[in-house]
Amino acid sequence: MISRGVIRHRAFDLSELPEADRLGALRAQLAAWEPLPDAQYLISWQGAVAQAFAIEKHRLDQVAVKNPAWLPETLAREAYSQGVRMVQALDGFEGQAWKAGVLRVTRWWATRPSAQEWSLFLRQAGWAGSASTAPELESPNWQKPGRLPVSADQLGQVGQGNERVLVGVLALVLIGFGAMSARALWDSFEARRQAQLALAELKVGVAPVLAARDKALASADQSAALISLLQAPRPLEVLEELLRLLPSTGLIREADIQGMEVRVVLDLPADVSRSKVIAGLEAGGWFTQVSEARDGQPRAGLDLQMKLSSVSPPQRSSADAGLQRLSGEGAPPTPPGSAGTKQ
Repeated sequence: MISRGVIRHRAFDLSELPEADRLGALRAQLAAWEPLPDAQYLISWQGAVAQAFAIEKHRLDQVAVKNPAWLPETLAREAYSQGVRMVQALDGFEGQAWKAGVLRVTRWWATRPSAQEWSLFLRQAGWAGSASTAPELESPNWQKPGRLPVSADQLGQVGQGNERVLVGVLALVLIGFGAMSARALWDSFEARRQAQLALAELKVGVAPVLAARDKALASADQSAALISLLQAPRPLEVLEELLRLLPSTGLIREADIQGMEVRVVLDLPADVSRSKVIAGLEAGGWFTQVSEARDGQPRAGLDLQMKLSSVSPPQRSSADAGLQRLSGEGAPPTPPGSAGTKQ
């Protein structure tokens, strides 16, 4: 048994960490603690709280009887449930603070502590509201703890031993599981092979159906393209309507027909009003929203953009001579010659 007077104590609460990380965290905190030069640490666990006792190694070497499991005096006393107490130690006095049956803080004095020393201990333990004078001296019963403390060097060995046991158990479980499931695995493989054969036969059977479907889809695409062409205005009809409505002395330099949108560039004589040309085109009933183009590109002549009200031009009677010519009678308006017609 080790006297409380030659050891230092500290409780490390690791309850907020996963159990697998507690050992590494304890080692890190012990390395940062260093209460004594060349210290040897004895560790006793109370749930997730590690009770760490530090003692100089040379003191253990001087002990006549070598014990592989040293027991600090504090652990040999009967535990306390809640509160603070002063215990008569082997050589001095020990103040103890307990919470929910777990030792939190201890302090040792060679002589009975004064009121000031006891108050300092209470503040350290978080019992500032308790009486400032030391309580009655107690001598708790001696007891043998259920688990002896181990040195910090043995913590890793204990963990490795547990890991070896766990690995052995897992190996046995896996071997047993493999023996029991070998037949099931073989049956599963055979069922998968049969399913693959059935799928191959099904593909051969449905191949003609898939080919017919692909052919039908291709025909549908061709039909859609043909319908799209039939629903678009014919460029020749658009040009014919323009020639009918424009003045005979005008010249169509460009014509761009994109679906229901038309754009033309005209050369007009000086005596023909642009507004009358626009009004004449709209009066024909097929060209709508006629306006001059405003794209910022320089062009000679009148640049008009318009939309068609339908795919085909309006029906005309044989007596319909078209728009009254804006610049007298003469030859029909010049069709796009030197300038190509865009579609």
